[in-house]
Amino acid sequence: MALPALKFFPRPRELTLRGGWLPVPALPHPTGLFIKSLPTNMDEARAALTRATDGACRIVHKPERGAEGYHIEILASGVRLNAGDAHGVLYGAQTLRQIAAQYPEELPHLEITDSPDLPVRGFMLDISRTRVPTQAELLALVRALGRLRVNQLQLYIEHTFAFRGHEDAWKDASPLTPAEVRELDDACEALGIELVPNLNTFGHMERWLRHPRYRAMAECPEGWIHPLTGQFKEFPGTLRPDQGSLDFVAGLLDDTLPNFRSRQVNIGGDEPWELGQGFSKQAVAERGKHRVYLDHLKKLCALATARGRTPQFWGDILLEDLALAQDAPADAVPVVWGYDAGHPFKEQCGRLRELGRDYLVAPGTSAWQSFTGRLDNALTNQAEAVGAAVRHEARGILLTTWGDNGHHQPWPTAWLPMAAGLAQAWGFAANAKTDFAAGCAILGGLGDADGQAVAAALHQLGTLDGRIAKANRNKSLTWDFLTAKPDALAKFTDGVTPAELAASQAHLAEAEALVARIADAPLRAELSLGARLAGAGLKRAAGQPVSAEEQTKLKQEYEAVWLRRSRPGGLTESTGLLFG
Repeated sequence: MALPALKFFPRPRELTLRGGWLPVPALPHPTGLFIKSLPTNMDEARAALTRATDGACRIVHKPERGAEGYHIEILASGVRLNAGDAHGVLYGAQTLRQIAAQYPEELPHLEITDSPDLPVRGFMLDISRTRVPTQAELLALVRALGRLRVNQLQLYIEHTFAFRGHEDAWKDASPLTPAEVRELDDACEALGIELVPNLNTFGHMERWLRHPRYRAMAECPEGWIHPLTGQFKEFPGTLRPDQGSLDFVAGLLDDTLPNFRSRQVNIGGDEPWELGQGFSKQAVAERGKHRVYLDHLKKLCALATARGRTPQFWGDILLEDLALAQDAPADAVPVVWGYDAGHPFKEQCGRLRELGRDYLVAPGTSAWQSFTGRLDNALTNQAEAVGAAVRHEARGILLTTWGDNGHHQPWPTAWLPMAAGLAQAWGFAANAKTDFAAGCAILGGLGDADGQAVAAALHQLGTLDGRIAKANRNKSLTWDFLTAKPDALAKFTDGVTPAELAASQAHLAEAEALVARIADAPLRAELSLGARLAGAGLKRAAGQPVSAEEQTKLKQEYEAVWLRRSRPGGLTESTGLLFG
């Protein structure tokens, strides 16, 4: 028999085919039993390391393989999996099962050496911008992330946890309960994933500060001017940097942290837009915005440290003034984020490396504020981020997917970026070219054929934006076309030609034909709806209003699709933002 054509996801660091085959006779033959009984969770992996190591097929503890590393040999004499730790056992077992699935009757003689490029391979999902997934959906995500070798998960929370005594902030949000968090934590622990609490504590507090009960804690209780757009914002979003805010945050941490095993917490801290416009105006005038920010950040980090947690925080304000980076709390972990192709990850990572900081790098899936995804931007952004993280010895990555302004995107539009970014975080060079079909099969729980069909459809959908030369940062024009208020639509259509709109519609028609080939009916409906919402945006951009009847039909479909994956809280708000 010729040498096998093996497929792996993610691809291992080194693979050598030796020629020859090891038969796998029917059960109860020991080789078949070994493959069948390979560990599927951390408890089984830890137990495997303590067993006697005799036998033709065996798992052997080899600490020299390093954290999460493993080495596989399949020879005429049997199968040996050498692993540095229980994570290595689990990942090596995944690789062996992939081999056995492709060649169930005889295993090819080979040698595989594998270990991660980055110690932390994290994923963060925004569950605060209207959409909170069902518990079943979150548990399915955990199982998929385990197969993608993610070892850290964060669920971004502003108000979507059932904080005791704060029902007015979350009563309509379908929040996670403490029992649900503990169930998710158990599921993550079983697969070697650290569920890190993520709770914003400075900016992005709109969901709290819009309520009269909390308004006095705001930097600008009566509203504020956005520094980037010049727009007046009625509801404040930034806590004032004072002791009252610190006491409030301390109470939220005390209510949240006991539900997590993790000894870390992401305290957020990004985009305190109003800082210096209200309560802190004099302090900012005297000491500067960055110093006022950093002084308060230190106090927030101290709250986490006092509770036995290592704080993580978004590093955007810090990196605006790199001279201050060295003054950030030494025990805190900055998260360098940027979601555009061309973001200066190399320079920022290089600076933090010079300072000897532990840090994470956060690219994005580019799925938010879009109905179809922005695939080209996502793939470039992620490759630049992971490459910089590897070169400059970052602790790892935290791949993010957000839900700005309604969380309208179909969940699968994040799958191709997730497959690429997370595989590259495991092995950057080995996974430079991504097997998108395999990634979709894992994330969607699909068979090979539907994995291929979904990947083809998502690729076509994700490249829709490229038909129009004009682009808006961090969102798709087709999303702007549909969601813009009537008096703002011209701003987005200005400079877009009829030929570009026609090319976009033709591209979308090809995507819908690919979506129609997907066998999984709920998934097909989800992507079809995303395509038709983008199409409605193109129609509106061409000067053809979306009729009331068409809007009603699309809203009804949107609600039905939403409820298959997500809780009802936030649905009305999200739907209300669809048609400007």
